[in-house]
Amino acid sequence: MLKTWSKEGRRAGASRAGRHRETRCLPAQVVVEMLLILPVFMTVVFTIMEMGYIAFQMILLNHATYEVARIGAMTQCRQDGGVLSGCDRLKPLMMEIIASADVSCRLEDTLRDDQADVMNKDLLVTGTNPIKLVFPLSSILLSSKLLCPQGPGNGRCSISATVRLPIEQPLKY
Repeated sequence: MLKTWSKEGRRAGASRAGRHRETRCLPAQVVVEMLLILPVFMTVVFTIMEMGYIAFQMILLNHATYEVARIGAMTQCRQDGGVLSGCDRLKPLMMEIIASADVSCRLEDTLRDDQADVMNKDLLVTGTNPIKLVFPLSSILLSSKLLCPQGPGNGRCSISATVRLPIEQPLKY
């Protein structure tokens, strides 16, 4: 059986009560809705991209700090078995890997090695890197006082990574 439609858009024999009202979108309505939703959507997208950039910078800083700490832990010991206290020679190494990064280090006593009759030490290396956030509105949100101590709205944030490695000391005979 073929269905027939009348001019009003209803099937022949169908009542008006069961018919849904046809809605039309006006072009101006679409533009207004887009202008209301687009800034929120773009802020969410840019914030996700900015967080990916921060994560990339954090991974880069962690790796650089680990490499500097590894070199420092292997070369921090003198020939006589004493341990060097400063880390001035580690700063150029960090700047070769990340030009804007800074490094600080300190020594911590850990356990006494009774067999070698020496106090073991760990080298704590902290690398810090100021990063500039890229996108306008998301950089204001992500550089808030809660996430970055520099303060809200400046578009910069400083990240840091700390690595602890034992200092390799030669055995005394």
